[in-house]
Amino acid sequence: MAIEISGHSPAQLSNAKAEEKGQVGRTDPPLPKQQTGQPSTTDTVTLTDTATQLHKLEATIASLPIVDITRVEDVKSAIRNGQFHIDPQRVADKLVSFESTRSRGLS
Repeated sequence: MAIEISGHSPAQLSNAKAEEKGQVGRTDPPLPKQQTGQPSTTDTVTLTDTATQLHKLEATIASLPIVDITRVEDVKSAIRNGQFHIDPQRVADKLVSFESTRSRGLS
């Protein structure tokens, strides 16, 4: 089924469509950039005091050993000598505390 549009010729319709489209063009970069290949302005980045402190803290933590060797050796020695005692109630309390903190963080 063809639709008939009266009052407009096909040439007028194609010209109207061309006029509706925006013009696409290119602008040349400013003269300083053309001459040097560099932008005419410089971008700057400023860190907040908090970001600076976090960066320093990260560097400090990165320089620390992952394992406290002295503490590990002390525990090994206490186990060998039979002086290392485990408090089951304290272990249970710590596990419950850890799990409750963890579950709150996930929800």
